[in-house]
Amino acid sequence: MSNKKSLVFLALLSTLFICTSCVKTDKTLGSQFVSDSFILKLDTAMFDVPVTNMALDSIQGYNTSYMMIGYLNDETFGYTSCGFATNIVPFTDSTYLGINPELVSVYIYLNIDSTAVIREDQRSAPQNFSVHKLTSTLDTIKMYNTSISTSDYEAEPISVGSPVFFGDDSLKIYLSKEFGYELLATSVAEYDSVDLFMERIKGVYFTTDTPEVETGGGRMNYISIGGSTIYVKYLLTDPQRGFYKKDTTQTFALGHAHSINTAKTSSKALTNPNIADKLYIDSYDGIKPHIKGSDLKQILNTWISKNGFSKEDVLISRAALVFPYEFDSEDYNKYTNLYPQQIYPCKLSNDDYLEYISPLPEIYNNAQVGQINRSQSNYTCEITNYIQDLIKNDEVTEKDDLFVCPILSYETASDMGASYYLYYGYYGGGGQTYFGMDNQNYRQGILNGSGHPNRRPTLELTYSILNREGLAK
Repeated sequence: MSNKKSLVFLALLSTLFICTSCVKTDKTLGSQFVSDSFILKLDTAMFDVPVTNMALDSIQGYNTSYMMIGYLNDETFGYTSCGFATNIVPFTDSTYLGINPELVSVYIYLNIDSTAVIREDQRSAPQNFSVHKLTSTLDTIKMYNTSISTSDYEAEPISVGSPVFFGDDSLKIYLSKEFGYELLATSVAEYDSVDLFMERIKGVYFTTDTPEVETGGGRMNYISIGGSTIYVKYLLTDPQRGFYKKDTTQTFALGHAHSINTAKTSSKALTNPNIADKLYIDSYDGIKPHIKGSDLKQILNTWISKNGFSKEDVLISRAALVFPYEFDSEDYNKYTNLYPQQIYPCKLSNDDYLEYISPLPEIYNNAQVGQINRSQSNYTCEITNYIQDLIKNDEVTEKDDLFVCPILSYETASDMGASYYLYYGYYGGGGQTYFGMDNQNYRQGILNGSGHPNRRPTLELTYSILNREGLAK
């Protein structure tokens, strides 16, 4: 009996599938009630874009992830050198150093997170570091403007000898006894107040020499903020606790929340106001592709006029800048390790205090936001809102110019990033995600320029024209 019920159920179930499979969707339903004059027809257009090479005046080096130091020499882009300034704070908020503490040794232990090289044989190349004591406080002026000059630190280094780094995962640098005793002079009040401590111990500045290394030589080193420590070993005398010249160690954190990285590049020599067959994109304050907003406006106005459109009736569904590059299969690592993983147009803007550069806000709303496409050897940057505004606005100024920059995304759960970076953001699963110009990683690449014989930078449009006559009926 149960088998018969099962057969009946299966028969009914199969009938149900047969019935549902016969239902068809009529996509033309209701179309007879819509006049052709209301239907917007999509079309496409593509234009060559005049792009030149221009360098930014300067880029701030405030960084909450890494302290950067090193130098690189590229055949095309020239030298890139970097040092960093950061502060020192006690690890504890209270301690007693005893009576007349006797210094044994003081050294910095640097935790190297990663390195960047142009040639792999430079991973273990020797580099000389030196450490200097800051004489100026790392205030907001230096933080935002990276204005570290020779007057902000002592000329005589506090590092002992000439510390040499070979690209390992750590480095120990011994410091002078004079500086060690300055740390041992920390008072109870200074242990309790970071601000009070930093009034006396303003921080340190790390530099590296820039010798005439061969092309492709050198290395950039990334040191984790929060992972590097100053160790002060001394003999503690405290009769009340029964200690007499007891071996003791005090620790101080190197890099309290941030570092100011002082990157310098020589690729500004590639600046060229004329179109060429190559575009250069470099790290930090180096050379960048530059597009005048007025040039884009002229291209759009000519297109609208030639086709008899009205700018009020042009609706941009999608606008994208496409930057192709030439791929060399014999140098694959270059595209993986050196080429930016993401680029995007940025605009300069300013307020009463700062001039800053940030990506166009639509970086958060589009699918293609400048990620490298290795299969097509190009970058595609959707900038729909920017182009729509450019069409409708009568006045275009230098503030509408675009710098194409390497981009870095990061996530934070605090408001500090929003107040400092001045980037637009959106909330993800673990906090708020921001995009900004990458002032952290060493990246460089050569893109095809507007004078390239084949694949040139282009502006691609998908658009429709509003039929106002149909709307009036």
